[in-house]
Amino acid sequence: MKQFVHDNLNPFLGMAFNEKDEMLLLWKFCSRGTVQDIIYNDDVNLDSKFHAAFVRDITMGLEYLHVSPIGYHGSLTPWSCLIDRNWMVKLTDYGIAAPLEKWEKQGSISKESLKDNEDKSGASQSGSLLYQAPELVKNRETNRRRGAEQQWLKQTQNRRQAGDIYSFGMVMYEILFRSLPFPDSTSNEDIIGFIKDGSKTYKPAVQDRSAIHPDLAALLQDCWSENPEIRPSIRRVRLNTESYLKVKGSLVDQMMRMMEQYANNLEKLVQERTGMLEDANKRADKLLSQLLPSYVANELKLGRPVPPKTFKHASVMFSDIVGFTTICSSSTPIEVVTMLNAVYTGFDDVINRHEAYKVETIGDAYMVVSGIPIENGIRHLMHLSDVALEMMKFLQDFEVPHRKSQKIRIRLGLHTGSVAAGVVGLTAPRYCLFGDTVNMASRMESTGVPEMIQVSEPFKINLNQHYPEFKTELRGTVEIKGKGACNTYFLDKPPKTVSPNPM
Repeated sequence: MKQFVHDNLNPFLGMAFNEKDEMLLLWKFCSRGTVQDIIYNDDVNLDSKFHAAFVRDITMGLEYLHVSPIGYHGSLTPWSCLIDRNWMVKLTDYGIAAPLEKWEKQGSISKESLKDNEDKSGASQSGSLLYQAPELVKNRETNRRRGAEQQWLKQTQNRRQAGDIYSFGMVMYEILFRSLPFPDSTSNEDIIGFIKDGSKTYKPAVQDRSAIHPDLAALLQDCWSENPEIRPSIRRVRLNTESYLKVKGSLVDQMMRMMEQYANNLEKLVQERTGMLEDANKRADKLLSQLLPSYVANELKLGRPVPPKTFKHASVMFSDIVGFTTICSSSTPIEVVTMLNAVYTGFDDVINRHEAYKVETIGDAYMVVSGIPIENGIRHLMHLSDVALEMMKFLQDFEVPHRKSQKIRIRLGLHTGSVAAGVVGLTAPRYCLFGDTVNMASRMESTGVPEMIQVSEPFKINLNQHYPEFKTELRGTVEIKGKGACNTYFLDKPPKTVSPNPM
């Protein structure tokens, strides 16, 4: 027995007779207790994976014993099925039933010592007999005397194996249903009494066939057959239970497969979530780039400070809707918001085609800059001029959504010069422009003429110098707050594609 090595057999370590009135059998300790402990522990959820794994482990261990020199187990019960730390069932107490009976018959040990051993193991004598095949309980001594000695040995082993099958059926039923295959109203002692004297046919039965595979219920009844010769072999039992219970290895194997499936599903889920995160980041980046210049947004995302900076050459534009107050007074707030959204969406499309950045919108006021925060030489003159002209063209075909016959008219003002710019605020950071150039551009808009683009004299001079294709017309002298009388000009559309003059 010490030489037996199998995953589903608990190693036998030895025997001790150190004390005159004491015999010790030593087996390896299994930390999770017995199958019986698990079956009747309501805190343990015995699902189909536990059922399949426990049954598989027991059949594997029994099959090994049935082809081993021992040939059978002899005392299979739920408490002789131990569970190790890896949740693998290991059969114990195998091969000791016959030697104990022999030593008891020879007077080496007493029935009292056997009874004491049963009491210490937590199993009563009637409880152990409940798992024994009826023919072994009723006529054990009579059966041993039949035939010649060699024939008797063979028949005894065959009977023992058939008895193991009966015991296995009892244990498997308990694993599946967490109860014995007898009515609860009958005690174990009464059941054993009925079996011993044969006064009443008392067979185990599947109490709820609908709860398990019908072929598995039939297999249980075959295991409990009164005729031991027609009980199935352990090999057939193993193959059938593996098929009916869809056994796929030990509980650890199944848990490993579950973990692998979980890992695969998790990997797929992570990929999906990563894709969703990337999409969300892209949307967030797009939104951030609309609130702040792309260069500034990238610097802030990287945790880098964006210190204020003075740009020597930039152009600023303001626009304002003419008669906006009148339109608001005769429109609902929703209609006003819808109108502004349509107008500014068109303006945004224009800006996206050029090297320009929308700084902010306040009501009907729209502020645009070019040459900030990424300097572009003198191209800010060309780009902002194109933006202004294309905005005017966009409004030629635009109609107020809630007043189809009404057109939107705007004033546009442009100026060029040095500008200070930087990020202002922490909770809702904004990229803001400061300086006299901003004020002058605002004055160009506020003193302008509806449906005209008014530019300052510095803007006109620089534009004509570098982009003579743009046409400007002198408006005349205009009184500018804080500046006095200033010459201003109207910008007209260039006749062809613009390119800067060589410096």
